[in-house]
Amino acid sequence: SALVSMFVAQGALAAEWTGFYIGANVGGTFGDVNLTGVSEATSYVNITPGEEFNFDPDGVLGGLQLGYNFQFGNFVIGLEAEGHGMDFDDAASDPASTDILTVESEWGATASARFGFLITADSLIYAKGGYATGNIKTSYLDTSGTPATTGLLETDETHHGWVVGAGFEHAIGENTSFGVEYNYIDLGETDHSGIASGAGGGLVVYDVEAQLHTVTARLNYHFNPF
Repeated sequence: SALVSMFVAQGALAAEWTGFYIGANVGGTFGDVNLTGVSEATSYVNITPGEEFNFDPDGVLGGLQLGYNFQFGNFVIGLEAEGHGMDFDDAASDPASTDILTVESEWGATASARFGFLITADSLIYAKGGYATGNIKTSYLDTSGTPATTGLLETDETHHGWVVGAGFEHAIGENTSFGVEYNYIDLGETDHSGIASGAGGGLVVYDVEAQLHTVTARLNYHFNPF
C-alpha cells in the first residue's frame, strides 16, 4: 500500500537517532503550591492546623540534559536525565494580619524514559515519564513588631514525585537537533518544619504540596552523526 511504501522509504532515509546526546534547555514555568498548617500557631507564626494558603508561582528555568536513544525502524526509545535551575516564586498575605508568606523553588531534576515516533525522516515526536525531584523553600515574616521582635520562619525541603511530558525534536545539522517540550511535574506533599525566631518562637510544621508545568526549548548535540 502507499502507507507501507512511505514507511519503507522513510526508514531507508531516516536519520540515525541511536546514540548518546547532551544538550541545554531554557523556558518558562508556572504551577500551584498549597501550604496547610499542621502544628499549633506560635506567637509570631499565625498558621493554625488545617489552615490553607494557595500560591500560583511562575518564573523561568534553564538547565542541561543527557540521554541515550535507541532507534528501531520509525520508533525511538531512550532514557534521559535532566537538571535545571529556576526562579519560581509567589507571595501571599495572611488574611488575619499583615504577615507575609512566600514560596519558591531554585532547582529541579528528572530521570525519565522517552518513547518516540519519526513523523518525517528527521522529525521526532515523543512522550516521556519518570521520576522528578526539586526543592521548595518557604518563609513566613511576622511584621507586627519592631525589627528586634519581628518573627521569621524559613524552611527548605527536597520534594520527590513524578513527571510526564511530550515533545517534538528535529535534526537541524549533522550532529544537532532542536526541539520544544512540555512537562507536568508533581512534587507531591512534604512536611516542612522550622523554629520561628524571636522570643515567641517555637517549632512550626506545615504540609506543602507542589505541581509545576514547564515549557522549554532544547538544543542537543548527538555524538553519533545523523
